[in-house]
Amino acid sequence: MPEVVEKVTRIGNLAVHAAQEENRRKGIANVYSLNGKIVWQLPDGSITTVRPAGL
Repeated sequence: MPEVVEKVTRIGNLAVHAAQEENRRKGIANVYSLNGKIVWQLPDGSITTVRPAGL
């Protein structure tokens, strides 16, 4: 992989991880797609396929 692509990917990963941690601190669920299904990671770290209230 070209060096510039690796650098941009590294920067993007750092930004995503920072945003996920900020969401946890603020009590906001992180949303992901796993195997084509939407899942939510709640601030306590648990994973659910049920949409949390208020979203």
